[in-house]
Amino acid sequence: MNPLAAAQTIVGGLRSAGINLVATLPDINLETLLHEVENDRDIIHVPLCREEEGIGICAGAYLVGKKCAAIMQNGGFFNSNNAIVSTLLQYQIPLLLLIYYAGDIGDRTFSTTGSLTEPVLQALGIRAYIMRDPDDAQELIRRAQILTEDSKRPVALLLTKEALGRRAQLKSL
Repeated sequence: MNPLAAAQTIVGGLRSAGINLVATLPDINLETLLHEVENDRDIIHVPLCREEEGIGICAGAYLVGKKCAAIMQNGGFFNSNNAIVSTLLQYQIPLLLLIYYAGDIGDRTFSTTGSLTEPVLQALGIRAYIMRDPDDAQELIRRAQILTEDSKRPVALLLTKEALGRRAQLKSL
């Protein structure tokens, strides 16, 4: 699947799960996905300067009835840990985290970041699932949204290059 089709599938999954507000930070690896979020008329897109801002924005939006997601790279996830602990976990606020999994297996960049992503999520008690196939996006997003709402805790979906349609694109270069 190409990056545009993968992004459209993921955004369709967000809509199907009832997500109506998405906070994002620009990232080259997420460029196509963020463009699709920005152009979707059913989703309020909140561009951020720092990832932890998105945690507070999504927490406030949840309190007024929005279903939210935050899209970031795993380095940004690390930056937002204080906000996650002091806001989402402390006050039992659900939030779907879509985290680009830089440093995943086979990725020649960010190996240290990749090696710490799952252990940090586990240490925070945040359940995480790896999305490798964009065809799984709709079902994974729907299930993760149910889990975050039911548990009143964040749930993370780790987006690989394959899930974003970027691995095949890189092979062809």
